[in-house]
Amino acid sequence: MRGHAKAFDTAKEKLGLTDSLYLGLRTVPVDSIVGSVNRWRDFDARFRIKNRHTMYRYQQIKKAVERGSTLPPVSLYKVRDKYYVVDGNHRVAAAKEVGQAFIDAEVVEFFPPPDSEPNLIWRERSIFEHKTGLSGIELTELGAYDKLLMQIEQYRQEESEALGVDLSLPNAAASWEQEIYKPVVALIREQRLLDEFPGRTEGDLFLYASYHKVAKSRLTKQNVSYKEALADFKVPRPDKSFAEQLKDLITSLFSPDPGDTCPYGLIIDEDGLVRVARDCRGCPHCRDCAADPSKLPTEDELFDY
Repeated sequence: MRGHAKAFDTAKEKLGLTDSLYLGLRTVPVDSIVGSVNRWRDFDARFRIKNRHTMYRYQQIKKAVERGSTLPPVSLYKVRDKYYVVDGNHRVAAAKEVGQAFIDAEVVEFFPPPDSEPNLIWRERSIFEHKTGLSGIELTELGAYDKLLMQIEQYRQEESEALGVDLSLPNAAASWEQEIYKPVVALIREQRLLDEFPGRTEGDLFLYASYHKVAKSRLTKQNVSYKEALADFKVPRPDKSFAEQLKDLITSLFSPDPGDTCPYGLIIDEDGLVRVARDCRGCPHCRDCAADPSKLPTEDELFDY
């Protein structure tokens, strides 16, 4: 056996962790548990036991895990998307050895001080995940998680009205992830769109694309649902690949010129907000407005967001 499990104190010192938040009982991926708070020397880098003096106790716990016995939740510290064991090291080691995918845990998350943009984004992501129950969505801009949360809340309201049931935010978020987020991300991966935007994430591209469509639906004065607003991205146009469509849309957001009309949907990204160019009065790309000029909104309506 080589090496040892990672030490929480090392991560705490390296990242300057200062604050903590109790997250409560969670179901945690076993593969995400990488170290220990006090007993990291007793386990190797794959969290296999090294301390032979406790082998008998470990074997008993392993047998209980293999039988499917209900064991108490372990206690973990969370740092970004990795976890360190406070209590329950042998239960974690046994879960890893038998191939258990998830484990119940009481979780406390640690954060660095809010003194830099990366640290602030880290905190925003944690709050987003705490409210929605989602994980694994990476965004790179400050304030982006708030934008995504607003979209999920809009989706929750639409679904609650359609179903006649007041959905909780976590339930709506889980549905949104399956019905909206994952299908679009699958197309982003299929078309290798991230290659066109180095330094950006799938979450970034999804957010820009969806905001573009929502803003355009408002501009055309159509009563378009959130699902419908993204329908174009699920079925690429025959004359352009999905990558070309989305690249055009996102490029218009990345590099807006406030003095020009956007040729790909009439919107620009100004100070982190989606807006319509003030001198825009429609173009052939907006089929409804081009076909019926009476549908064009007034200047006041353009900025009534």
